[in-house]
Amino acid sequence: MFELNELPTNDGRYKNMKEDIQQHTVNNNDWEPYWAFSDERLNIFGDTEVLTSFIEQIFHPYYRDDKSKWEEYLDKINKVLDHDNLKLSEQEKVSGRTVYKIIPTNNSKIITNYSEQIKIKFSTAYIDSQVSIMMDNIEKNPNIAIGKSKELLESCAKTILDELGADYDEKMDFSPLLKLVMKELGLSSNTQDKETPAGKIAVKILGNLGAIPQSMAELRNIFGDGHGKTKTFVSLPARYARLAVGTSTTIVYFLWETYQEKKSDF
Repeated sequence: MFELNELPTNDGRYKNMKEDIQQHTVNNNDWEPYWAFSDERLNIFGDTEVLTSFIEQIFHPYYRDDKSKWEEYLDKINKVLDHDNLKLSEQEKVSGRTVYKIIPTNNSKIITNYSEQIKIKFSTAYIDSQVSIMMDNIEKNPNIAIGKSKELLESCAKTILDELGADYDEKMDFSPLLKLVMKELGLSSNTQDKETPAGKIAVKILGNLGAIPQSMAELRNIFGDGHGKTKTFVSLPARYARLAVGTSTTIVYFLWETYQEKKSDF
């Protein structure tokens, strides 16, 4: 990260910063423990990009000791970063070991807010449990979060159909189930007025919305927790779990609000 051979010395006896460090942290060990943070040559706290890269490198698989309590420090740093709407998040894996990058958390907070409101709206222990498991596993076990996001959509659809008194097969596949609830809520593209500009736009949006459940089902079947996996299985990075969870919570919120509006019209 730092070209120490190229940085100047602060001790006239040596050629560069690398020799300074060797002398004062190895040979004599007479520098303060946290000298690096105040050394102007490194400028860790004076440059946001340098600080970001420095933090990410601390937790990079090449440098971290997996036998240490590094996860505790990760949690502590994330608590500090949260004040700036940032967090260290899993982005990829190197030889099976997680690489963390600092990313904005604005979207994550939206997902969290939606999820908490979904708990309140459904108000059942089962839904509360599903949402909590889904949210808790986005970073730790993305495959579980992906599986639960599909189950949340399924639970929402069945709850609404039950509330509407609609007939459906309990063993109905996921995609037909979502199509049925959208039809019952008047969200089918066939129910829109295709002669008006607004109707044409609605047809496009609802058509795309109807395609999402099928993609969610496919994602869950391959990477979710609902099926046995071979020893060569590799979980998706956490960003895909955030996409699945964000999509699921947004659709559930939309469907439930539509149902509430429909119910108030009765």
